[in-house]
Amino acid sequence: STVLTIAHRLDTVLDCDRILVFDQGQLVQNDTPAALVHAGTGIFFELVTEGGYSLDKQL
Repeated sequence: STVLTIAHRLDTVLDCDRILVFDQGQLVQNDTPAALVHAGTGIFFELVTEGGYSLDKQL
């Protein structure tokens, strides 16, 4: 089944299978949380690093 979660807290979505990041109504990123973080760039990466999440432990 598919569950769509709209969240303002990253804790809510770090365990999801896929993350879709929208910016000004446009899909700008779509991948697993780990892949988005390990890319080292992008909106999701910035949110995770600015939020002080331990990347190795969380993902």
